[in-house]
Amino acid sequence: MINNYTKFDDYHIWDFVKEQKAKGLIKNYGFSFHATPKLLDEILTKHPDVDFIQLQINYADMENPSIQSRACYEVARNHNKPITVMEPIKGGALANPIPQVKAVFQAANPDLSPASWAIRYVASMDGIITVLSGMSNLDQMDDNLSYMRNFQPLTDAEQDVIKQVIRTMDSVESIRCTGCRYCVEGCPMSIPIPDIFTARNQQLIYNNDTGAKRQYQFRTMDKGKASECLQCGQCEGACPQHLPIIELLKDCAAHLE
Repeated sequence: MINNYTKFDDYHIWDFVKEQKAKGLIKNYGFSFHATPKLLDEILTKHPDVDFIQLQINYADMENPSIQSRACYEVARNHNKPITVMEPIKGGALANPIPQVKAVFQAANPDLSPASWAIRYVASMDGIITVLSGMSNLDQMDDNLSYMRNFQPLTDAEQDVIKQVIRTMDSVESIRCTGCRYCVEGCPMSIPIPDIFTARNQQLIYNNDTGAKRQYQFRTMDKGKASECLQCGQCEGACPQHLPIIELLKDCAAHLE
């Protein structure tokens, strides 16, 4: 989004959708957003007639510094824009969480699927008009329909369960990278270190091995791989979190390549 949004002006896309709406060919128009809350605020300020926003929102990404779900959600609500939610189950990761998280959900209600908690979490938020749930088979569709056909927002007690799940995930061993990207600027091998750490955390926090490896391959497609680290130490000197990046990259190479 950061690299592409200016094309909307260059190719007069905003004017085009307004014209189609004026002709009655479309009823509402909006856009999918994958960038910072600051940029979202700028766009919505410049284009106040947008009818809705599509945002990545799920309970695992609310405070994620690379996604900033909560901050983007708050910007959209401050502009009074309805929201369509993408990635409510974080690419499937929240449908099959780590055993510690499963145990919390089982203790709260053994009849509810982990996916149902994730989808109902976002559907319970103010201003949500649609939750886009990716489904792979009829069983998943039946599960979705079982709790969305007659939707009931999360109760206060259920919200507390989600908070407990988030605390549980936060306690799991993971790479505590904030995604500042200071380590990337001087890397002689152009290794996308924060992106690699995000992929590794997919394994550590969400038990999502397939998704992690797919994400790793995509992020390193035209950049350096973890195994190509020269161990020069530039990244560790730039890291404000003082992470042992060289050793972490070795671990990532062993589990992702």
